[in-house]
Amino acid sequence: MNTAASSMPMRSIPTRLPISWGLAALALVLVVVGWLSLHNTHEAALSDVQISRSLLFRDVPGGDILITDAKTGEAVARVQGEQGFIRGILRALNRSRKQRGLGPDGTFELTRYRDGRLVISDRSTGEQLDLGSFGPTNIASFAPFIGP
Repeated sequence: MNTAASSMPMRSIPTRLPISWGLAALALVLVVVGWLSLHNTHEAALSDVQISRSLLFRDVPGGDILITDAKTGEAVARVQGEQGFIRGILRALNRSRKQRGLGPDGTFELTRYRDGRLVISDRSTGEQLDLGSFGPTNIASFAPFIGP
C-alpha cells in the first residue's frame, strides 16, 4: 500500500532555527532588563537621597582632572594619571551633551541613595548612570567626590 503521504519526503525543523530564536529571546530579555534598570534609577524618590553634590569636572594642564563643587567653587579633588573609568564616564556623558548641541561645561550631579547606590546624572540631558552597574571598584572611583 503506497499512499501519497508516505511518498513525500519528511521535513525536519532546521536545528539552527530554535537556537536563533533562543538568542533573539535572550537579547530581548537583556534589553528589557537594562531599560528597566535605567528607568528605575530615574524614578527614585527624592526622599531616598542620602546626599547629593553638583560637581564640575575640568581638564587642566598636565592631563589631570580638577573636580570642584559647582555651588561653592571649592576644590573637591584633583585626579591624576590615567583614571580610565572616570574619564570613560565623563566621555559618555559629554557625548550625550554634544549630540544635543550642548557644550561640555555643565555640572554633573553625584547622588548617593540610602540603599547605597551611587548615581551620576546630567540634568541638561536627563542622562543618569548608576555607577554600581560597573562594580564596587568603579564606585570607589567616584565615592570620595561626594563626601562621607
